[in-house]
Amino acid sequence: MRRLVVWACVFCVVAQFGGCKSSTVSEVALEPPPQTKPRDARLARLYFLREKGLPGAEVGIKVDGKPAGSVTKGFYFFSEKPPGRYRIACVNPIMMDYEAEIEIEAGKTYYFGVGTPQVAAPGQNLLNQALAGSSGEQMRPTSALMAGFSGAALYQIDAAEGAAVISQLKPQ
Repeated sequence: MRRLVVWACVFCVVAQFGGCKSSTVSEVALEPPPQTKPRDARLARLYFLREKGLPGAEVGIKVDGKPAGSVTKGFYFFSEKPPGRYRIACVNPIMMDYEAEIEIEAGKTYYFGVGTPQVAAPGQNLLNQALAGSSGEQMRPTSALMAGFSGAALYQIDAAEGAAVISQLKPQ
């Protein structure tokens, strides 16, 4: 029995670190990170990020019904849009979408986190936020029914906090 436990531990260590790989200079992007690139002042930049959650659990993002990208734990992506009113949604193939509307202005940067919806009892919400939540404030959904049956929600993060969070994540 002891030998079985030792082999199980060895297997877990190998499985955990087996996929690790160091980068070479040729593999590292030589251009600056996306958030430091110059951008058109007539557009707004929208960052979508996922701080916590299950590894590999991908959430799609739609802007006005069109796919914009997807995020997983520890990653972000951005999209640039002209000013106006947009409907953004977290898309989950087995649950309802979480939709919210946002008015954006040219030249500004907006940060949206993807996390667990806060629709349960306060104690359960705290646990959900600790495991799969997001920074910021949960955005008001366009439909309370859809929000109640969605697996992910959108959180709006203020600019200062959003920039700090992005610096700790990787581009998708």
